[in-house]
Amino acid sequence: MVRLEFDRLFREEYPKLVALGMSVTGDREVARELAQETMLRAHSNWSALETYENPRAWLRRVMSNLAIDHYRSRGTERVALERLRPAVAEAPPPSPVPPDTAWAELMAPLTPLQRVIATLYYAEDRSVLEIAAELD
Repeated sequence: MVRLEFDRLFREEYPKLVALGMSVTGDREVARELAQETMLRAHSNWSALETYENPRAWLRRVMSNLAIDHYRSRGTERVALERLRPAVAEAPPPSPVPPDTAWAELMAPLTPLQRVIATLYYAEDRSVLEIAAELD
């Protein structure tokens, strides 16, 4: 097993995690926050993680779960706001950051899990077997 230093893992994987988060959330700042949370969890679990055969797979799994959870919670927030809108007079919420690439437009109709899978397959060149193993 290859033992990676956390610094090197962070430098190599953080940009990839942000890209994965962007494909699910469509928001670069949210993607950065989720990638930071993923790396914080990796650092907290480093003693176990550094012994894994593929710690990068663990990172992608955690990031995918966080991104999907975020996407779902935003949907729940939107539904709650729609329900409250007639009762509360407020200014409309600011529109989300517009996607900066055509990739976001292609991903828009997909579910969060489908976005993760498509990103891992097309953007990170992972095989179907790798993706299936990482995401169960």
